[in-house]
Amino acid sequence: MTTLAAGLGAAAPAFAQQAPAAAAGDAVDTADAAGSVEELIVTARLQAERAQDVPIPLSAISGATLEQTGTYTLEDVQRRAPSFTAYNSNPRNSSVGIRGIGVSSASDGLDTSVGFYFDGVYLGRPGMALADLIDIESFEVLRGPQGTLYGRNTSAGVVNIRTRKPSFTPEAVAEVSLGSYGYNQLRLSMTGPLVDGLLAYRLTAFNTDRNGTLDNIKTGVSGNSIGRSGARLQLLVTPSENISARVIAEYSQEDDTCCVGVLTDVLSPAVGGAGTQRTLNALAALGYVPQGSTEYTQANAIQNMRTDQDALSAQVDWDLGWADLTSITGYRHWHFDPLQDSDGTPLDIIQVNVASTHTWQYSQEVRLASKPGRFNWQAGAYAFHQRLKDHYILNQFGYDAGAFYTALNRQTNPDAPEVIIAPGSQYIGDTRSNVTSWALFGQANFEVTDKLILTGGLRYTEDKRTGVTVTSTRGTPYVPTSIMFNYDTQVKGDNVSYLLSAAYKVTPDNMLYASYSTGYKAAGLNLNSAVSAGSPLVVDPEKVENWEIGSKNQFFDRRLTLNVSGFWTELEGLQANIALPGVRSFLANVGDVRSRGVEIEGSYDITPDLNVSANGSWIDAKYSSYPNGPCPVGKTAPCDLTGKRLFQSPEWIFNASLRYERDLASDVRGYALAQYAYRSEQEGTVQADPLTRIPAYSLVNLRLGARFQDGKYDLSLWADNLLDETYFQQVGTSSIVGASAYGISGRLGNPRTWGATLRARF
Repeated sequence: MTTLAAGLGAAAPAFAQQAPAAAAGDAVDTADAAGSVEELIVTARLQAERAQDVPIPLSAISGATLEQTGTYTLEDVQRRAPSFTAYNSNPRNSSVGIRGIGVSSASDGLDTSVGFYFDGVYLGRPGMALADLIDIESFEVLRGPQGTLYGRNTSAGVVNIRTRKPSFTPEAVAEVSLGSYGYNQLRLSMTGPLVDGLLAYRLTAFNTDRNGTLDNIKTGVSGNSIGRSGARLQLLVTPSENISARVIAEYSQEDDTCCVGVLTDVLSPAVGGAGTQRTLNALAALGYVPQGSTEYTQANAIQNMRTDQDALSAQVDWDLGWADLTSITGYRHWHFDPLQDSDGTPLDIIQVNVASTHTWQYSQEVRLASKPGRFNWQAGAYAFHQRLKDHYILNQFGYDAGAFYTALNRQTNPDAPEVIIAPGSQYIGDTRSNVTSWALFGQANFEVTDKLILTGGLRYTEDKRTGVTVTSTRGTPYVPTSIMFNYDTQVKGDNVSYLLSAAYKVTPDNMLYASYSTGYKAAGLNLNSAVSAGSPLVVDPEKVENWEIGSKNQFFDRRLTLNVSGFWTELEGLQANIALPGVRSFLANVGDVRSRGVEIEGSYDITPDLNVSANGSWIDAKYSSYPNGPCPVGKTAPCDLTGKRLFQSPEWIFNASLRYERDLASDVRGYALAQYAYRSEQEGTVQADPLTRIPAYSLVNLRLGARFQDGKYDLSLWADNLLDETYFQQVGTSSIVGASAYGISGRLGNPRTWGATLRARF
């Protein structure tokens, strides 16, 4: 059985000199005298340590657990770890939040609040991490500001994903899953020597498909289908005992109908005001009377999300004898090319509002780490460059556009002239952006006594971002919704961040820790929208102060793991993307934030065959100062949002699992896994509109299976969302550019799905 460290996530303090003798990135299983505990080795501090020995709030999910629970996406992971939220309105606008911070800041002109690292390489766009989590060694979530050990500075936390390395021991794993809605997933992993003792390889490939789960009564093509595939080739070179190099080449793509929403409610003019009434009347004049339903959508075009990315990285590790030198070089190209209906109605008003995006990034990191001892240290340098090319169809007008705007205008002026718009007319923008960043960072641990360790870290960062946007029109777009803007600007800055912490080993299995750290997220640029009054072109940086206290414990020969952490975070100048009804979204600093809370993670091996795991968090994330904020529907700006909860930040999160195994025959071991996840209600928009609040929901997953021939074969039956709960991932207002909000829309989570998985090892 696995403890929380190897299962649903555990946080733990760390003493480097007590880490097992393993290279960073290797997974090592260690067992107590009873042989009942399997520990996951993590690299949260860029060295191999037991998860229970790392003095920061950390959730670590092993690759084996990802496979056993069918966890293959970021949305799945958020139901395995506390304080973690994945937001995906489309691949370009996806983002991740930790402790309520970071979910609303995905944009061409901003960095991310939560840093993603894939095999040591920072990912400049969250959409780069949306490929299936296949052949993973571990998935680590580090909560709180990180920067004194990682290449890029982050204000909310880090997601550190490591894939399985090549091995000189030959092995092949094949897996096939079939399920409802035409679900099928194929996975293959092969590893072994090419030149014994010198060169090994690992090849990983996957393909995941599923039909749509949301009916479209207009087109007949269901929405929210899945279509992802990819491959990864790794080479491990070991020319000597003290030098190794790992080269990784990968390619992945997505082609599906992701992220289609439904109209859940129609706004009452008594709430939305005269503008809502005029919009509803204009829609009715064209034959469309909106009706709320979670059963279907009726957009008149297919929403097609298409991405592809390729990457190449190399990590070289050199044991110098007195220290270890590591170099990580990375390149990645990400391309997003969507098609989607942008008015959300069966009418052909706004055909397209999309951005075709190319992003190229290059990074180089060099680290030097001392050997374990009473005083140990790490120091590093990091350089990052990102180049972006964006062709944005801000609006493409359809066959019903002229009639709609004419009907809208004539409600206030019956003599308003007819609006003439040629179908296919476009309001477009082209953006070029460059980001350059470099940093020096370091961290050191000093063992004051055999129980007390003090840690200090320091980082200096310089960032520069340039951006050019040129807008233009084609045909005869509707002028009031096609505001010309041309930008040629830049912003640069620097920052010093630091960490101070203390960890005290009460016993070898019980630790107390406390820390104070600062974080930083570079300034951004508002590149893809006309700046409304009061919205500056330059978005100021985020600056964070964070206090942590925690305890990590194991009892009963390490059969029981219990970790508790408390935090208080103050952030100045939260960066966010604000979307208002009928107005193009824009970037801004949305005020100051205070996030505080408690996180608990636990796991108990009741017997060698029965394990129960649970984790949860209480998060009080609010605007501490936001007197001039955007307003909910029906309110006149500005609105004082001070004291309101942050966007996509549930107050309560609770996850639990129960796993039972037993021998069914001489060479057959059966197992049952039940999982439960709960999220309390949360705000669906930055302006904390009660109409767009996401209701609380609970999900139950069940998996029954058996392993044969000493684990060579594994067959399981599974059901996700077993109780067929109707729940929402996102909620917002429905509007057409140039008109007022007329309804509330949301993106549903997956309905009940079921299937079977067969895995074979050779």
